[in-house]
Amino acid sequence: MKNYLLILLLLIFVKMHGQLAAADSLLSIGDYKNAIEIYKTTDDSYFKLARAYSQLGDVHSALSSYQEGFKKDSLSVQPRFEYARLALGNNDPATAFDVLDKLIVEFPENATYRYYMGKTYVGLGREDDAVSSFAKAVSLNISYRAARIELVKILIKKRMFNNAILNAKKGLALYENDLKLNSLIAQAYLGAKRYDMAIKHFELLFKLGYDTDYNRKNLAWSYLNDSQWQRAVDNYKIYNEVYEDGNSLIYFNMSRAYLKLGELDLAQQCIESSIAFKTPELHQEFLQLATIYVKKGDYKNAFYATKTAKKEKPENDFIGYQYVLAADQFYADKAKKLEFYEEFISQYPNSSFMEYVEARSKDLRKEIFLAAKK
Repeated sequence: MKNYLLILLLLIFVKMHGQLAAADSLLSIGDYKNAIEIYKTTDDSYFKLARAYSQLGDVHSALSSYQEGFKKDSLSVQPRFEYARLALGNNDPATAFDVLDKLIVEFPENATYRYYMGKTYVGLGREDDAVSSFAKAVSLNISYRAARIELVKILIKKRMFNNAILNAKKGLALYENDLKLNSLIAQAYLGAKRYDMAIKHFELLFKLGYDTDYNRKNLAWSYLNDSQWQRAVDNYKIYNEVYEDGNSLIYFNMSRAYLKLGELDLAQQCIESSIAFKTPELHQEFLQLATIYVKKGDYKNAFYATKTAKKEKPENDFIGYQYVLAADQFYADKAKKLEFYEEFISQYPNSSFMEYVEARSKDLRKEIFLAAKK
């Protein structure tokens, strides 16, 4: 009798083992549906069942299967880690936190657990803790590229540009031509206003074949701020040809570059294009146009361009002051000039330009008075 029971148990074991092996084989070749059907018929296969559901994208069933498995085995490390990742991907960072927190206590030197805890902190809106977790992950594994990328991204978001640059440099020491790290360090240099270094990395991205609208636009912006006017224009032209010809800001910046190059006609064409493309606030563009007219000695059009800018932004005392100066240059009649200064004094009583306006008003009154006595 004992031998019979022993043989029966052995047959059952062999049968179950064979079923699990078959299910495992199906899982390995991507036949998740049939693997699931077999796992359902066997005991203690909840974790394997969860993995199969996860591969199918059935997150709810996967999570439920993990939970059933934990009722029998709450200590296995791999299923707990898988469960935490799945919960995080299911927009449930609180559950992921509870699991990862325990795993980190058990395995404090595991860089991967620190990385996923960082992503969990991001999901919880705890950015400072996320920075600490990602930093710990890369300290435990200096070549942990994904952790370093997340660390640099969040440092840029927090405007900690110098720290971002430092960490990106460490990554580039290992992966010199890494597209993502070069893109991030270029962004960090841009944020830190270190335009010469931003140029270096944007140019490298183009050499690596990573030409995007963001990179092209910001390379041009970096050249503009690095006083390399012609290179700025050249890259803005490429942006217009390849990505978008109709961006008001691009034409505004091109006008600035042409003005610095002394190409006044081209500067005027670009600022007029900027005005044509932009809605509804155009005060900066009209001031730029006025500046170009002044450089050309065309004080009449400079006055009317500034007048339009003032209509766009009547509350802005800087524009109001530019309007008064334009009127002063345009009108020959001193009494007419004085009218504009008096209007400014009335409209902007607390302006920082008041000292200059009052001094000029005083001079004009004196000149008008002396002229009347003759």
